[in-house]
Amino acid sequence: MPANIRISPRTHRALAQIAEERSSSLQEALDRAVENERRHLLLERTNAAYAALRGDVDGWQQWVAELREFDTALSDGLE
Repeated sequence: MPANIRISPRTHRALAQIAEERSSSLQEALDRAVENERRHLLLERTNAAYAALRGDVDGWQQWVAELREFDTALSDGLE
């Protein structure tokens, strides 16, 4: 469902420049920028979760042990 949002003139100019450089529409440039930000936030949260897990010695050891179990599942004899 389409929605209207207000953006600053500076942001509009930057978005227009991106769209022009990519030969795309403003909408496509905005969609790409939002998706990139969504992915960036996901990676930040993932990194923070791994850092917290790494700080928990017992939790980290359990995680490493679980990964080792998955490694053996891949040993199916195929090259």
